[in-house]
Amino acid sequence: MPISTSIFLDILRFTAACIVFLSHVTEHNFNAVWPWVPWGHEAVVVFFVISGFVIAHVVSGRERDYREYMAARLGRLYSVVLPALALTAVADGIGRQIAPELYAAIPADHPALRLLINGLFVQQNWNLTVIPLSNGPFWSLGYEFWYYLIFGAAVLSTGRWRYVLPLLLCLCAGPRIVAYLPLWLLGVLAYRACRQWHPPRHQQRLVQAVCAAAFFGILAFGSPLAPVRQSLAALYADDFLPIGNFRLFVGGMAQLPEDMLMGILIALAIASVRGDGGWLAKSERVVGAIRYLAGATFTLYLFHMPLLYLASAQLGPDRSSRLQTGLVAVLVFALCVLFSHLGERRVHFFRQQFRRLLGHLPERAPTQ
Repeated sequence: MPISTSIFLDILRFTAACIVFLSHVTEHNFNAVWPWVPWGHEAVVVFFVISGFVIAHVVSGRERDYREYMAARLGRLYSVVLPALALTAVADGIGRQIAPELYAAIPADHPALRLLINGLFVQQNWNLTVIPLSNGPFWSLGYEFWYYLIFGAAVLSTGRWRYVLPLLLCLCAGPRIVAYLPLWLLGVLAYRACRQWHPPRHQQRLVQAVCAAAFFGILAFGSPLAPVRQSLAALYADDFLPIGNFRLFVGGMAQLPEDMLMGILIALAIASVRGDGGWLAKSERVVGAIRYLAGATFTLYLFHMPLLYLASAQLGPDRSSRLQTGLVAVLVFALCVLFSHLGERRVHFFRQQFRRLLGHLPERAPTQ
């Protein structure tokens, strides 16, 4: 992968994680003075496109063996998922005892089952919407995990299994997850365009400028596809679509056209990045700082909510104080970076464990 693309992806994913973090820090539960940052969902769209790009890249290179592919994906996920779920259980248990009113809207029934369902990545399958206590951001992993499986099955299997396995996996995942698969695949298309499309520098800059202007215009003024979302949402006001005697949960799917538009802009921007990274790549300190911060992205995404609730419960900051709410935010951010050294930055250890677990499987995927 070109150094410029790699640096751009690191900046993009760390920025997206920070936006999700700020969108929660500025919620009314924790803040009554800072303006709310409303772009958390759009940041997750960025994550989906980046994920598709990265997976397409590794499959085209070092992860052509399905065992290595699964070991790498599971190692990456569980290096953060396992400590995040453990932290959520402990932090919520302590915080709820200190400030039960803060956790009043947080689901607390069947906590062990909630954590298990999220640990198995089936929290969003079909009609399920299972939140692991205070850790709401876990919902997106219920999509990502199945995209890894579906794409891996389509690319690494051969013969009839190349078609049968993805269809079976789509059936297991359910309509909501499958509906958002094209958004994730935009990242795959961006990777292929990055390899095959070699525009001159002025075209790159033009594409980047247009994408940036359109992207920030949508954030500032709203999406031109908002009426489409409103029309679709009106078709199932209660988030359920009746199919005979079955009621299918379709919550959030009305936003897919808007998300696809955002995804196209992000994918085009990624595909247009070329070159040697310019002045950024020439400074080892700058590149090192970018890599270091990007190395805490997954931890920041999955750790900040339980830590934010616990810190607010324990410290009891004045929600109308910029200083106190700001200090809580800085504390939670610093703790997330610190915790990244316990899991995310030790991803090779977790991948090695899964290589051992998967080592007894056949060397090649099924061919018949």
